[in-house]
Amino acid sequence: MKKCMVMYSSSTGNTEQMAQAIAEQARKEGAEVVLCPASALPAAELPTITHWALGCSAHGVEELDGDEFLPALAQIEPYLRGKPVLLFGSYGWGSGQWLEDWCARCKEDGAVMQEEPGVMANEAPDDDAIAACNALGAKLAAC
Repeated sequence: MKKCMVMYSSSTGNTEQMAQAIAEQARKEGAEVVLCPASALPAAELPTITHWALGCSAHGVEELDGDEFLPALAQIEPYLRGKPVLLFGSYGWGSGQWLEDWCARCKEDGAVMQEEPGVMANEAPDDDAIAACNALGAKLAAC
């Protein structure tokens, strides 16, 4: 059985909403899902994860959150090699460069990207963004 990790960092709750939609859909599709904020990463489970969905809102000048998310990402990077990975997140301004850069970083780690660069929501996810997250959840369970 697939064991999917949906790990996220969300400063306003927008990326958390996206994570919940992805996890809910993956569960509906029959996958076992671990949904967790980056600050509560269950280290003991990392070797058992077969599929990854990672979410982080854009911070600063289109960067990943350095306080909570980057330390968790550094911890999981060795487990991404050869595994299906999907990215998602929200932003308030900019063009989505943080997601492009992050996608490139995951590819350098050997991740098998399933959708490039991933799903973005400008501010709170609207119906279209939630539908895109549901599609990511289905893809996570199917890949």
